[in-house]
Amino acid sequence: MPTYNGGAYLREAIESVMRQRYQQWELLVSDDGSSDGTRDYLLQLKDPRIRVFLQEKNLGIFGNLNFLFQQVKTDIVQILCQDDWLTDEYALESCLNEWSILPEDVAFMRANHGSDFSSKDGGAFEAQWLPRIVDPGISDLYFLMFGCIPGNLSNVSLRTEIVAKHGWFDQRLPYAGDFDFWSRVGRSQRWVVSAVRVSTIRTHQNQASKTLNKVGELMPQMGELLRRLYSKVDERGLIDWRVRVAMQIVYVSQQRWAGLRSRMKTGSWSYMKHVNKYIGRGPWEIGVVFGWLIFLLSGGGRWFKKAAIGAVLSRHQGHLVR
Repeated sequence: MPTYNGGAYLREAIESVMRQRYQQWELLVSDDGSSDGTRDYLLQLKDPRIRVFLQEKNLGIFGNLNFLFQQVKTDIVQILCQDDWLTDEYALESCLNEWSILPEDVAFMRANHGSDFSSKDGGAFEAQWLPRIVDPGISDLYFLMFGCIPGNLSNVSLRTEIVAKHGWFDQRLPYAGDFDFWSRVGRSQRWVVSAVRVSTIRTHQNQASKTLNKVGELMPQMGELLRRLYSKVDERGLIDWRVRVAMQIVYVSQQRWAGLRSRMKTGSWSYMKHVNKYIGRGPWEIGVVFGWLIFLLSGGGRWFKKAAIGAVLSRHQGHLVR
């Protein structure tokens, strides 16, 4: 559990672990320089199964995660963010039961699928297309179409060894390091999509997804990841006009719509400039006129998204293993 100024929700997260019926757990908490009383709370915890680390300088979320994985002694880790909680007293037991039936080559498990409400339909559309076990040969295409499928870090449990094996979380990508890591792992190892309920993701105004991309800060990193994914999918001969149109809707149009809303709210074109520079330009480009035409026809990426993704995945049905 990486923490930073998590006092408002941290107690609930830790107490959800302590309530587990499965008792052979160990909780590692690393505080990244909090100034809100988080450290005072952590230092008064007396349960010997809780190990607390206090960082002298801020490592950032992914530096902190890398540090924690160097301390882990177990084979399987469930990530739990400071503002989320384990769903019920059976959560860890359910998670381990799921792992007990998975093949040994599975690297990580995306739990809560269809119940964490990370998308408007609760992941129902993803569930139509994603197999339970995703093979490396098609993983990049899924990530290209759906984005960071694991979503919140608290949705993920994983084999401890894969973090070092796949080069750790990239601290150069403070906004998209998780998306980068999961897609890198999926390129060479299988991973699992599961509906098993393990954690509950809290939605609040101060969560990272709402505070880290106010003026398009995510765009340079997102552009880098999309280029990498696009290149890998192209190497497998899976790129055609359907993929480029889908990307125009899923990424370019949606982010341009966000840029327009940012302009109306702040009076600044900063967000839109970042979108046009880092997402609007790329090997998926179909021309300025057609790009903006798709923006208009798709209602800023709000319409026809499912149809566009479905057209891509239907086209490559032979590559999809369910």
